[in-house]
Amino acid sequence: MRRALVSLVFLLPATLLAGGNGTVSVKGHRFTAEVAVSEAERAQGLMGRHELASDHCMIFLYGEDGPHPIWMKNCFISLDVAWTDKDGKILELVPDVPPPSPVRVYSSDADYPNFGGHVDSRHFIEFPQGTFKRLGLKVGDRIGWDLKLDDGTVVKGGAMDGMKAAKAKKK
Repeated sequence: MRRALVSLVFLLPATLLAGGNGTVSVKGHRFTAEVAVSEAERAQGLMGRHELASDHCMIFLYGEDGPHPIWMKNCFISLDVAWTDKDGKILELVPDVPPPSPVRVYSSDADYPNFGGHVDSRHFIEFPQGTFKRLGLKVGDRIGWDLKLDDGTVVKGGAMDGMKAAKAKKK
């Protein structure tokens, strides 16, 4: 019974495990966002995913600045990742982060490579591979977000002018 329950947990869509949802906006483009807030949600991230739609992303929220490197354990897709300050200014970009090698044996979690997190940042956002190139995104650009956490908390921040630009583009 326990094995069946553990298997069921791994079959649940990751969207049910996320800490909320909303919108992330950058350079006039809106992305449907999943939110990772708790330590468990941030560790889960996009594990188990085989695709991420071109207009979707996952934002990882932290309460304080620090180095927030990522790992790609059990992630099957390549990503573009942006680290921001609390106001949504992009501090670091790592495009084309690859999934782990399917032929390498990782003996422990510490064996998985880390990416980014070389500067202190508040949050980071994972986008589908190719997003940075498609949008011409660079360090210094700004990202905005309008999120609703699972507990009902509304989190708006970053470059709200980016949100207005995205809404204006939709009209």
